[in-house]
Amino acid sequence: MLIPAIWTAALVFASELTLLSIGFTLTYLTAKVPNFAHGTYAGVGIYVSYTFAKIWGLSPYYGFPVAFIIGGLVSVAIYKLVINVLTQMGGGAIVLTISTLAIQIFLTAFIQIYAYYLRERFSTYAMAFLLKESDFEIAGFPGIFVVSLTLTIGSVLALHYMLTRTRIGVAMRATAEDPELASVLGINTNQIQLFSWFLTGGLACLAGAMIPLWFQSTPQSGAMIITSIMAGSLLGGFNSIYGSVIGGAIVGMSEIMLTTWGQALIGVWVGEYRPLIPMIFLVSILLVEPEGLQGAWTRFAATQTGENFRKAVGLLKEEE
Repeated sequence: MLIPAIWTAALVFASELTLLSIGFTLTYLTAKVPNFAHGTYAGVGIYVSYTFAKIWGLSPYYGFPVAFIIGGLVSVAIYKLVINVLTQMGGGAIVLTISTLAIQIFLTAFIQIYAYYLRERFSTYAMAFLLKESDFEIAGFPGIFVVSLTLTIGSVLALHYMLTRTRIGVAMRATAEDPELASVLGINTNQIQLFSWFLTGGLACLAGAMIPLWFQSTPQSGAMIITSIMAGSLLGGFNSIYGSVIGGAIVGMSEIMLTTWGQALIGVWVGEYRPLIPMIFLVSILLVEPEGLQGAWTRFAATQTGENFRKAVGLLKEEE
């Protein structure tokens, strides 16, 4: 391997968490509710990869586009059958948030049932697995390392282009900022919501499909990653798609590297406390800067130093 395994693992996990954080933030922007079931979409993707690799004997990479479509459809179904219905019935943010928790429990149970079915029907152990043997190498690098980075960077660039250069992207931004005004201006906010939920579900399921190619996975893996997703989104700022990219990358890298370094310096038992790292991020951000990096940047940009910095890097034009 051309680079240490710790960096490979950190970059792979950071790539996956970045996609998940983007989806979580985008859902929050459009629906104004934190979707606690978002991590479970990744759980669906995990078992799409398992089905392709262990049941059908195909490369799990063939399952990536299928995972994206399935994740999008599951997300749209949740929006249509639960979120939209509760919203029309007058349900507020608290009701919608609790409903996403219920959806998480339901989806996790469904994944658990599917794993048991695979075990009984095909005599394969689907309760805890790793698909590294199904991976390939590219110039000495694990395939998932190259693919995860490529997919994440490509998705970020495509999302940026869509939000800034296309009509549907402008409509999404308008709907996120003021749904009522967007509706008055002729934007079909319901269709925009459907598209947003399809996109976020697809990205989450795609990220999940990559997870078992490097990390051991179980039916609960998707539900357990929600803390890391929220930490990445909160670090970047719940109102910033671009912030979620940075936040997801930082939390993902930190979670793997701090755990590995802790195991090397203190003992292997430190690995059991890996879930504490995103929790520490959450608590620290809420205490220090609740609006995350976006809020910190906004305050810095408003200062004289920030103004001078923006002029120096070309983000602010000199007054004539």
